[in-house]
Parts: sequence; C-alpha cells; structure tokens
Amino acid sequence: MIESSNYQHVERRAWTIMIVSFVAFCVAVSAALFVVRWFLFESETTQVASIALISGDVDFTPPGASLPTTLSQSVTNIAENTRLDTEAGSQAAVSFHTPEQAATLGSLQVYGGSSLNLSLFRSPQFEWSSLPHRMEVVMQRGRARVSLAVDAPRQIVILLKTPHGEVRLDRPGSYSIEVTSQNTEVVVREGAATVSKGEQSIILASGERTTLKPGSETGLEVETGERNLILNGDFSAPLSPSDWSFEIIRVNVADILGRIERTVDAGRNVVHFVRTASGPGRVGIAQNISRDVRDYSSLRLHLAIRIVNQSLFVCGSAGSECPLMVKIEYVDRAGGENEWLQGFFYRADANNALPRLCVYCPPPQTPHTQIQQDVWYAYDSPDLITLLNKPSIIRAITIYAEGHTFESYVSEIELQAGD
Repeated sequence: MIESSNYQHVERRAWTIMIVSFVAFCVAVSAALFVVRWFLFESETTQVASIALISGDVDFTPPGASLPTTLSQSVTNIAENTRLDTEAGSQAAVSFHTPEQAATLGSLQVYGGSSLNLSLFRSPQFEWSSLPHRMEVVMQRGRARVSLAVDAPRQIVILLKTPHGEVRLDRPGSYSIEVTSQNTEVVVREGAATVSKGEQSIILASGERTTLKPGSETGLEVETGERNLILNGDFSAPLSPSDWSFEIIRVNVADILGRIERTVDAGRNVVHFVRTASGPGRVGIAQNISRDVRDYSSLRLHLAIRIVNQSLFVCGSAGSECPLMVKIEYVDRAGGENEWLQGFFYRADANNALPRLCVYCPPPQTPHTQIQQDVWYAYDSPDLITLLNKPSIIRAITIYAEGHTFESYVSEIELQAGD
C-alpha cells in the first residue's frame, strides 16, 4: 500500500510538472508571438525632421540642453522634444520626412514670436503595418502654417496641442494655427481639421475656422468670414482654362521657351517654372478674378514659393525680371486701371547697385523680397485694401517667372477676403 501511495504521489507530481511546463510553454510561445506581432505591426521608428532658417533670428533647444542654439542654416536629424523659438519678424520651416528620407510627410512654416515643441515624429517600422505616420507639436504661442503631403500611400496625422485645446489634422491640405495668451484660432484653408476642447469636438471643412477660448462654458463654433477669391490655388486639380491660363514668352525667336508643369514637390501640389536660356523670357499662369471687393474689410495674398535657380542678380537692371513675381490688376475707386507687383529673388548684388523695385512700374510699389535659395518660403501680404487705397475691383492675378535662366515653384495661392 505504501509503494502504491508513493507511486501515485510521484505520478501526480510528474503530471503537475508536465502541465505547468506545457502551460509555461504556451505562455512563452504566445508571448513570443505577441512580441513578434507587435514588432512587425505596431513598432515605430523616428522620422527625419529638419529645421531651416528663412529669415531673422531663430533658436532651437535640443532635449537636455541648458541653452538654445541660434539657427544659422538648415539642421537635419533633430531629436524629438526639440524646442523652437522665433523672434519677431523671423521665419523658420520645419519638415518631416520618412525615416529613409524618400518622401516629405508634412511641414510647418513658423512665423515670428512663436514658441513650440516638436514632441514626437514617428513612422511604422515596416511597410505592412497599418499605423499612420504621426507627428505631435505643442504650441505655446505664435503662428504656424501647416501642410500635409498629398498622394501619400499611408495616412499622415499631425496633432497640435495648445494651451486651449487640440487640433488633429489627418487629411492633405493647408492649415493656419495662431496661439495667443487669450485663445487659439484654427483656420482650414484646404482640407479638414478636428478641433477638440475637453469633451467638445467639431470638424472644420475648407474655408472654415474656429476659436478656442479658456473656460469650460465657452463652446466651440464653426465660423466663416474669409473667402478665397482664387480658384484651384492649391493645384489639387489639373490646370485648365476655367481657372489658370498659360503665358510663355521669349524675346528672341531663336531662344529657348520656358516650361510650366503641375507636379508634386515636398508633398505639395505645385506649379513649376523652368527655363535655361541666354536671352530674356517669361513663363507664368494667370487667372481672371473680376470681383468687386468694396464690401470687404480686408484682402490678403498668401502663397508659398521656392526658388531653385536664377542667373540674373536681384531682379535685373530694371528690377522687373525676378525668378518669381506676382502681379495683381485692379480698378481703383476713380475707375482707373492699375497693377501691383511683388517680386522675390535669392541672388543678391554684392555691390548693391541693382534696384530692389521695378523701375518702370507705377505705384504703389513694395520692395522685392530676398529669400533663401531652395527653401520653401510663405509670403503673406499686407492688407491690400489699405495698400492699394481701397480698390473697387480685382481684375486678375498673374504668377510668373522672368529672366534668362530660372527655376522656381509656387503653391498655396490664396487671396483671402474678409467681411
């Protein structure tokens, strides 16, 4: 009997060990499969982010640094939780790229007086993951223009956190965010945005905006009041006679013609102007507007530009051959036909002998703007209602490049009229 009892005890122990071992094996296999699945489908890697100086004084502070570094040129491979501060009147561009730098995912044009933290920018480790590319930016103050890449094979999500709430951007488009001590204003130029404040949430469509204010009793409201007078200014549709007409001119018949093409650059729908020649010429696009603007309280032009190459210094001897120019034709209150020009260039004249204005153009005149070569620049005009002395009708707008050899890009053309 004793031997039988011992045998049963040993047998039970053996079975217990086998069962425990089997359970442990199953747990280990399950854990391994979970880890492998997580690694293959849920793991992320850091994107390549860069900051480019556009103008003025800009500081950035890497995580763990006690003092900021003054930005003197483009800085790539910045770390997550890098802080960016811009002085009044300055601009900087932040770009997010896929980890292998094959494509641009999104960008922030940061204006003067801004302070923000680039908290997070990550992409899936492997192509078969269903996770989106995601970025997170904390804005303490200032203004930024945000763009999400078009035609991306994977969803892109940018989450903007401000002291007053959160803004989720997950569709290609162009957005404006301004943060002050009193509120946060969100404007959707093109695309859609989800704006949240506590438990409240609204979705803004193109041409809509909202204001986030402190206090739980202040609700979120969809507002309008600005309208874009430009058709297909984001070039999301092919250029057609119903929106943009082409202008290609050469002075010498034997000289080469320039080219105009709609393409995608750094995640943006753009129009590309390019010409390589020894004599003068022009390529451009024009749109007939013919809108009475006397009832509008404000009128501002916005566009994003990049100049890659120009052979002439400044804008030529007469100040009329810039590698990128904007012309607005309008009627004044007396019924007179007028035009206003704004030029852009990067190649300065070391002797400062060339004019920074169009010599033969009528007033009002604004100096041509010098920008950095091969860096996207966001231009926002003064209020044209004031600058043009209360125009009655806006006839047309022309965006063109003029000179001998040049290459430039334009995107985000907007003429925003406020009630």
